[in-house]
Amino acid sequence: MAEVWDVYNERGQKTGGTMARGIPAPGQYYLCVHIYLYTPEKKFLVQKRALTKESHPGVWDVTGGAVLSGEDSLEGARRETLEEIGIDIAGDDVQYIARIKKQKYFADIYFVEKDFDLKDCHVQKAEVDDVRFVSGKELLHIQQYERLRDQEYMEIIRKAVREREC
Repeated sequence: MAEVWDVYNERGQKTGGTMARGIPAPGQYYLCVHIYLYTPEKKFLVQKRALTKESHPGVWDVTGGAVLSGEDSLEGARRETLEEIGIDIAGDDVQYIARIKKQKYFADIYFVEKDFDLKDCHVQKAEVDDVRFVSGKELLHIQQYERLRDQEYMEIIRKAVREREC
């Protein structure tokens, strides 16, 4: 069964409508979450997207995905993290950073500090091929030069990483 997403307007407000997973109609948006998971030692988790993914196959990225209809952003972030890498962030230090408007969607960005190790990750093979820890500097490099995030996004991420490394 296809995922169902809530429809948002250009101001990021729910319209009351829903849509099946796919490309929204003109003037409609859906909501995604990006989860930057890091340890108390400031090691950031990145995951290699499965080669079968529609967008950015085989690219290193952070955990994330679309928020399902009826979920709020934080619920979506918790579900995506549990589904993709088997890490439960409920009750952890989850910090909302920003909402970014893109062409067809909004992305809510979260940073989550959690004491865990790579052996604690249980990847969903349909979504993720591998996981590893990187430094804040390497994370920023991946996001800018491999994942090709735009300048607005990178400014937000740089500031959030700097705040956590100090």
